[in-house]
Amino acid sequence: MRWGMWFSRYSIKAKLIVILLTATLTTILLMGTFSQYFYAKAARNDFYQFADDASYRLNRQIDLYIQQMKISVSSLLAGPLPKRNEFNSELGNMGIVQNWLVNETPSTPAQLADLEDVLNNYVALNYSEVDSMFLMSQSGRIVSNVQRFDEASKAYLNEPWFAMPMSSTLKVLPTHRSQVTGKNVISLLVPIFATDTMKLGGRLVINLRISELEKTIVRSSLAKKGYFFILANDGTIVYHPNSEWIGKPIERTELAPLDLLRSSSVQELRGTEMLVAANYSELTEWKLVAMVPFEEMASGITVARKAMLAAMLILAAFVLVLVPLVAQWFIRPVRQLKQLMEHVEKGNLDVRAQVLPGKDEIQLLSRSYNRMTDQLLGLIETVSSMKVNEMHIQLRQKEAMIQALQNQINPHLLYNTLEIINSLAYIEKNERIQVIAKNLGDYYRYTASIIEPIVTLREEINQLEKYLEIIKIRFPKNFQSRFYIHEKYLDVRIVKCSLQPIIENAIKYAVEPKSGNGTVIINAYQEANDLIVEIADNGNGIEENKLKELQERLNGIVTQANETLIKSESLGIVNVQARLVLQYGPAYGLTITSFENRGTVVSIRIPVL
Repeated sequence: MRWGMWFSRYSIKAKLIVILLTATLTTILLMGTFSQYFYAKAARNDFYQFADDASYRLNRQIDLYIQQMKISVSSLLAGPLPKRNEFNSELGNMGIVQNWLVNETPSTPAQLADLEDVLNNYVALNYSEVDSMFLMSQSGRIVSNVQRFDEASKAYLNEPWFAMPMSSTLKVLPTHRSQVTGKNVISLLVPIFATDTMKLGGRLVINLRISELEKTIVRSSLAKKGYFFILANDGTIVYHPNSEWIGKPIERTELAPLDLLRSSSVQELRGTEMLVAANYSELTEWKLVAMVPFEEMASGITVARKAMLAAMLILAAFVLVLVPLVAQWFIRPVRQLKQLMEHVEKGNLDVRAQVLPGKDEIQLLSRSYNRMTDQLLGLIETVSSMKVNEMHIQLRQKEAMIQALQNQINPHLLYNTLEIINSLAYIEKNERIQVIAKNLGDYYRYTASIIEPIVTLREEINQLEKYLEIIKIRFPKNFQSRFYIHEKYLDVRIVKCSLQPIIENAIKYAVEPKSGNGTVIINAYQEANDLIVEIADNGNGIEENKLKELQERLNGIVTQANETLIKSESLGIVNVQARLVLQYGPAYGLTITSFENRGTVVSIRIPVL
């Protein structure tokens, strides 16, 4: 409401500028927002698919490399296999590595030299990225290609693989610093099985420099600022472009906030939104994680945002220039109408607007203005006459109320006299006369009060019960009265003295002719927004001619509010109908239904207020 009052202070031109600017800028803003949202969503989905494919291929490539490494050392570990009939021959025919593993006797320098040569030849002929190799038996004996260990110098004791139990499956240890060579390496733990019994005889530890792994990852491009890193199952960083983080737990790096339990997500890292996708390797038990700044994958959003701002500025300039020109064209005839309205405001109803042919809204408004001034002249005359009629209606209503409340004798004298009768009956202990005098006195006090012409149905019912109690004393044996009115209707407002005249008619025309052998029933029910109060008797009914005449009189009051009928001396049904119509309107009042030899029902319709 306050905003509307504030907005109404400004001119149409200013309003048009504000409305058009708001509409155009809001439209562009919404279009930009929706396009940015859907473009970002599409960019995320494209990244997830691309990152999943790239990380899967890279993981596959690393797994194949490790599997190839395992296969390449199989001949080295098995040595020359025995022929079919030579399984029980001497161990020397089973290969130098197999021989060393199963022979627990101390190795001679010559045997150690041969083993070292075998390992060195393998490294020289196959993989240059191998940093070192260690042959380890079940009993813990060690042979290496880089150093011969004696009892006093056992640097391999601090290697992470030394304390690990023997396993029949290939194991890969994440990046760590070798205690023998001092370089960052990845350890492959290849199980060695005895060729004669196929039992686990030891393992071959191959330490690989991460340079080959780094080359493989670097060759897999992932946008300009994106990169891959590898995380071991225990949280150790196997590889990362930042070499300072390699071999460290992820919790001790800036990558600690990352949630890698989800395969694909958008996460914030150091104030930058990052697209993160992780792929798990069953062989190495590593996670290959792809990370790309969101802005890089959704670079089109920045372009769209700039285009949106440019469009907003262009449209804003266009609106600011064009709207004042167009508004001036529309406002000129409106100003002319405003001047004409000022004349009408001063009382000059003879001014007329110039109307041009066409369907332009301004011209239609001008026609409406001319019709309005013509109608105003007629309305002024109509209002004057209506004021006179309204005064007449109010006067009739007051007269009808006064007539309904007046009696043929002075009411004060009457109920004072009734009080005297009541006192005498009390002294003489005549209870019936006492009840009659008291109830009749209370009723006339009720009717004599004209301060409030509208009362509750409860008050009407209370007075009606006193009146019926008098009738019951008159006809003590056979007369009956029944009330069927729900408590919720008792607070409905009704014109004062509306029920008693109808009850009095029922007593007079239905009960008295039958010597008091009759019944009066008062019922109430709701119909839509109206309350219907019914008063029924079991008398002989109303003759058809009299009923028709009575209904015509009631209808005459509804249609004409005939002053002659209202001033009738009767205090009965006609007077009640007149007061109800004057109070509530022609839609309300009395309805009479009579059944020959069965009784009469008078229905009172009033609004539920």
